[in-house]
Amino acid sequence: MTGPLSIIPPTGLHTAGLEALGDVRLRAGGDGMVVGRNRQGGPVAVRLFRPEPTRLLVVGGLRCAQLLALRAMALGAHLFIQTAREPDWHGFLHQCGLGRESASFLPPGAQPPPPPSPAHPQLLTVDVGPAMGGTPEVGVPWRTTMVVRNDVGSWDLDPLVRSDLVVLQRLTAAEAALVASALGFTEAQSWLTRIHPEMVGLVSQGRLQWVMLHPTSMESALLGPVGRS
Repeated sequence: MTGPLSIIPPTGLHTAGLEALGDVRLRAGGDGMVVGRNRQGGPVAVRLFRPEPTRLLVVGGLRCAQLLALRAMALGAHLFIQTAREPDWHGFLHQCGLGRESASFLPPGAQPPPPPSPAHPQLLTVDVGPAMGGTPEVGVPWRTTMVVRNDVGSWDLDPLVRSDLVVLQRLTAAEAALVASALGFTEAQSWLTRIHPEMVGLVSQGRLQWVMLHPTSMESALLGPVGRS
């Protein structure tokens, strides 16, 4: 992991010895983007936009990535999209009533033209697959690059270990073995294949915690189910 991307506050986090999902106790709150809720129902938030480049890897369904994008835009971020699934993203923007003032499409590999700032952060979403996309270049301060992967394989080891934040939906057994080995969470490997469809494993600074995405009624109406299909 590169850079101190903090979960707010970083307490109750699991690094080893996960024996039962029901035993996890997590707390988070304060400012930042809310990823979801912990077991006690409290918000789990991350400082997604920082005065340094930030890398986010999402392994899971498109709706999960779109949910995170929607929440980032609620913080004032402009969404830039590089995708091989342009109709799906156009549909998302149309459903949410978002226009060019909020989101823009870019060719794969292109960089957003206006520089981001604390008042105008940017979320660059790279949803082009490993064959087309590879590993995006390091960005700039106040821009977060969100790489979206439908599935994860050996070609994703570099983004897995270099990302500041990793969001994992329920994985296959092969994916869980690869991810757990790469990130050092072998004792949590079996849970990665059994978590609730709306739960994610949130990894930052070498720590893993379980978070329910907990879409609001409006988010559910706009996006539908956010589980990995």
